[in-house]
Amino acid sequence: MINGTHYGKSAVGLKQTLTNRKQKLSRRKKFAFYLIVLLIPAITISAFYVVYTAYRTNPLYWYVKLNQRGWKGKVHRADSELGFAPVPDSLGAEVFPVGDEMPVRYDKDGFRVPFETGGSTSTSLHPIVLTLGCSFTYGAATPAENTYPFLVGQSLGGTTRNAGVSSYGLSQMMVLARRLVPIHKPDYLLVQYSPWLVERAQNPFAPTYFGSVTTPYFFTSQNELVLHPPVFQTKVLDLPIDRYRNPQTGFVDRVSFLWHVGLPLYIHDDVNLSVYKFRRVFGFLPAPAANREQLTRYVYEEFAKVAKANGAKLVIVVLGNDYRPVQIPDGMFPAEANIVNAQDALLGHLPVVNQDNYEKAYCHWRGSPSRIVDSHPNENAHRIIAEAITRAIVKMQTKPGAQATSDPVGLLK
Repeated sequence: MINGTHYGKSAVGLKQTLTNRKQKLSRRKKFAFYLIVLLIPAITISAFYVVYTAYRTNPLYWYVKLNQRGWKGKVHRADSELGFAPVPDSLGAEVFPVGDEMPVRYDKDGFRVPFETGGSTSTSLHPIVLTLGCSFTYGAATPAENTYPFLVGQSLGGTTRNAGVSSYGLSQMMVLARRLVPIHKPDYLLVQYSPWLVERAQNPFAPTYFGSVTTPYFFTSQNELVLHPPVFQTKVLDLPIDRYRNPQTGFVDRVSFLWHVGLPLYIHDDVNLSVYKFRRVFGFLPAPAANREQLTRYVYEEFAKVAKANGAKLVIVVLGNDYRPVQIPDGMFPAEANIVNAQDALLGHLPVVNQDNYEKAYCHWRGSPSRIVDSHPNENAHRIIAEAITRAIVKMQTKPGAQATSDPVGLLK
């Protein structure tokens, strides 16, 4: 009986062990089955997404390979307050589909300076001229020393601090005014006015050649304008695009571009744009301000307050981008501001005011046959703009019995 009992218990134990093993094996099979069921659609969706991303990446690949308009070198970076900003002490270039690159240099404070200066802006000769604006003030496609900010400072025998940045709007300009004017104490604060600067301050995204670049934008809360920070941090400024600015093409190069540029860019943008749209739809993000005139008055009043608090004279430089005059509603700007309608000055130099003459006189032309490679103001336009500003400043400075500011480079006529 003892042996029988022992044998019976052993049999039961063995049976229980086999049952447990079968249960574990069954659980593993079930787990593997469910995992496969989940992985098949995930892998399928991922494969479709990679193929779709490769399709979207192809135009970007050829855009880079054909040297279309863009930037070369790490000269801009993401910024939590401005969306993006110049990299201090950086060197780079603007790229064009025809002709040479345009060298770019920012000094230690993020101001654009002539490439040959070595990045030094140690001189602070008065008057100090601080300029704020977009690519028109930055001087896109034009050497820094031939842009109107530099020419105005040179003509006055002073120092220029060019804080213009391509794709900026009124929101970034206001942030920079509050940040830079108390530090640099300019004698003159030159701020650009162009209709698109207002539109950009109503948009959470900056105009770019490719990718999503976020910016601060204005919204209304209890009838007051409030500045909202960028909705997410951009990815495009961190991609190794320069690596592919060469004639090399082929399957391996394309796969490399997709892996290092296309996929990181589109995954980042698709995810963040989806979150952004969700937040907008369900009211977690405020809608941009709709009243253009209210926004314009508010920002330029802020410029006036900052200038007055720091002993600077405010000069508003009016600029357009075609042959039409820029319309400015009455009472739009602060009473103490000095208005320089540089757009009227440009149109006044045309033999006949039309789009064809405007483009011939003020756009950037290259190649044979010659064609427009950039529609920003060229050197001729910058010189006329500088003349108009310098005349206005000299008029402001001239008092009965006082001698007008010198004009060492002959901008005044």
